[in-house]
Amino acid sequence: MTLERDFHMLGGTGESSYAANSTLQKKIASGAMFLVEEAVELLVSAIPSSKTSLVLADLGCATGANTFVMLSAVMEVISTTCTKLGQPIPEIQLLLNDLPGNDFNALLGPVLSSYKKKINKSMSESGIPFYTAAAPGSFYERLFLKRSVHFIYSSACLHWLSQVPLGLNSTTEGPINKGSFWISKKSPPNVSNMYLEQFQRDFSSFLKFRNEELHSEGHMVLIIPGRLSADPSTEESAVWISWYEEGLQDLVSEGIVKASDVDSFNIPLYFPSMAEVKSIINMEGSFEVIKEDVYEILYSDCLDAIPADTDKIWEKIINISRAVLEPLLISHFGNFIIEPLFSSTLPKIYAKKFFKEKYKSANLAISLKTK
Repeated sequence: MTLERDFHMLGGTGESSYAANSTLQKKIASGAMFLVEEAVELLVSAIPSSKTSLVLADLGCATGANTFVMLSAVMEVISTTCTKLGQPIPEIQLLLNDLPGNDFNALLGPVLSSYKKKINKSMSESGIPFYTAAAPGSFYERLFLKRSVHFIYSSACLHWLSQVPLGLNSTTEGPINKGSFWISKKSPPNVSNMYLEQFQRDFSSFLKFRNEELHSEGHMVLIIPGRLSADPSTEESAVWISWYEEGLQDLVSEGIVKASDVDSFNIPLYFPSMAEVKSIINMEGSFEVIKEDVYEILYSDCLDAIPADTDKIWEKIINISRAVLEPLLISHFGNFIIEPLFSSTLPKIYAKKFFKEKYKSANLAISLKTK
């Protein structure tokens, strides 16, 4: 599996696409939009009134309309703050970043076109012209010119690592995380350490490169799905992963998938605690924390409406994670796994478990400025 090629949200605008199934990510972003608004107000108040343009960057934009929800909020704050200060309103350049496999054609085509209808009114009221550009690449590397970006934003992305920890499948005894494709209660203790060390390396690199790209008066807001517990194997934000693991084991029992293929499947995902995030920020040393927040989102709130057809309920709920995981599953197992997993196995598991408890996603929001 090559992450830069194989890892991306499910493209297009169809029923199972990320564009049609990113309500949960929208709710996660909305929970911390006040930090975005506060950061942009501080930014506009600090830059010279002669500044005619501002550059914004959304890192890990995927293919849904959520990036434009952020843009709309930012434009409103810029307009209000500039009017209050009696200074000209700058135009906006929005840089949309994700891995090269991301469906930028869908994002800058039908997704942008449909969302422009909603923000045209606020555009005409604020008088802010904006221009979008794709910026493909890993955000664990340099992306932009030095000191060129005024505001950096990333939501529901930084829990994705640059790679699966190398030690998981490289031992002479074979895969060490058999039966799990993430950190679970049955994983050996060194598995969680491998994931934490990979997150530390990746997040440190992220901070280093953003410090180089961010304007001296710039701000950055990061929203990271995480956990409240000190135990990294907790299912706080990732109970759905254990359901996928159960589904894959069912397919092994049915002879559809090989046990060895399941044992060697791991995903590059880590849900950090706020203590871990702040520890890395302090050690890397480029940023100061302006404000932080931790909040939870109910998974059951990810449905805009409950379908009358019971089968459609599970299809809609499963599509939220399918839009994220399907490309990785196909890359490792092949296309044949999709039909039995998503049409038969997972609906039975979700029907037994999804409404059994009020499952929540814990989220870490943090506003930063360079030192």
